[in-house]
Amino acid sequence: MESPSMDTIYQAISALYDNPNGNEKEKASTWLGDVQKSIHSWKVADQLLQQKKDVPSCFFAAQTMRSKVQHNLSELPQDAVVSLRDTLVAHLEGISADTSPPILTQLSLALADLALQMLTWQNCVSDLIKLFSNKNYFVLLEILTVLPQEIDSSSLKLGENRREEIKTELRANAQDVTFFLKECINSNPNSQIALKIIKCMTSWIQVKAISIQEVPQNAVIGFSLQVLQDHTSINILHDAASDCICAILHCLEDNSNNTEVEKLLFDNVSALEASYHMVVAHEEEEKAANYARVFTELAETFLGKIILSTANGSAHFA
Repeated sequence: MESPSMDTIYQAISALYDNPNGNEKEKASTWLGDVQKSIHSWKVADQLLQQKKDVPSCFFAAQTMRSKVQHNLSELPQDAVVSLRDTLVAHLEGISADTSPPILTQLSLALADLALQMLTWQNCVSDLIKLFSNKNYFVLLEILTVLPQEIDSSSLKLGENRREEIKTELRANAQDVTFFLKECINSNPNSQIALKIIKCMTSWIQVKAISIQEVPQNAVIGFSLQVLQDHTSINILHDAASDCICAILHCLEDNSNNTEVEKLLFDNVSALEASYHMVVAHEEEEKAANYARVFTELAETFLGKIILSTANGSAHFA
């Protein structure tokens, strides 16, 4: 395929999203798919993102960037990979609060996938925090959320050693990330930002980057418990808080020698019983299911200790 003109690209994107003719949409989709697979798509995507003509073209570009980084990074020489990183950072720095969320997500995934594959980018987490924490903190939230999620992605050709190397780096930077999230929580965020904060923490917990010993001081875990205590919390926040607490309880199963943390979580989760009864009374099935998930995870976490304590004739606090 020869390098397509930008006018042709825009026409195809317009046909894909705006043309009522199904055949024309299909033709545009097929052609744009071929563009994405070609070597020219790196430049095309970059130009579309620079021009910021409209949401569909920017989304196509961001999606293309993510796909190319994920599947075709080997097309680029090493010096071009460094330039690509700087380009993605620049595009993310240009993100505003009005930017369509899917565009932010795709660009964040592109940068995360690049960081995971770019062996020469040492201390990428630290660099990202320095780059974005004082500028677009909501961009940093998105990047820090998807980075741990992508480590075990089957779409990335990462060896086990590389995956473990990245997880070690995450653990080394966990305190800085926790501090950043605490600052975000303390800024009295709206519900959408609060949702991102909780999801970010959950991502880090799920890859075991957060130390169990730090749970009592962890502001986001504390905030998640507050969300669950309030039976009037909005559903999406309630869902995210439930995921977060379930994740930390699951981690506790493998770290069962910290009585302080065990008792803290047990007491706080047990205290959710009244909130559970309230949502049942109001027939809020989704929230009731969330509480049930948390209670079940709590029981599974302590099951071994309960049985062992019973066998030894000593009562477990559960």
